[in-house]
Amino acid sequence: MKKLIFSMLLAGFSNVTLAQQSPDVVDMKKHHIVIQFNDGEAASQDAVVGQVKNILTAWPNAEVEVICHSSGLDLLTSAKSEVGKTLTELSAKGVIFSACNNSMRKRNVKKEDLVSVARVVPSAMIQLTLRQEEGWAYVKGGH
Repeated sequence: MKKLIFSMLLAGFSNVTLAQQSPDVVDMKKHHIVIQFNDGEAASQDAVVGQVKNILTAWPNAEVEVICHSSGLDLLTSAKSEVGKTLTELSAKGVIFSACNNSMRKRNVKKEDLVSVARVVPSAMIQLTLRQEEGWAYVKGGH
């Protein structure tokens, strides 16, 4: 049993060490980034997903929340998202995708219209402010 535990600890340490040695990894600190996204164009959807991937490559332990409002809500709408599968993959890595309830009301979008990984927040502006008050860094996503 001791050998098994030691082997598991050693394997975990090796993975962390390998990640730190990757030339793309800047550091293993726990950074917090909140991303505002309000552009529904396919190219902007691709861009914000690429930006999130780049953040996680450089900072594998980062916590990221993408807050979608206005036409950016298309990123999280099943019928309009160009990157639904990628959102699921990023969500599995801990990325939070939040939809603004105010924008949902204005655009007649229901919770069931959203991709499964989306969560609803009352207001994008309030959520962005709360995250910044908690010390999260703000980034404007997309193009």
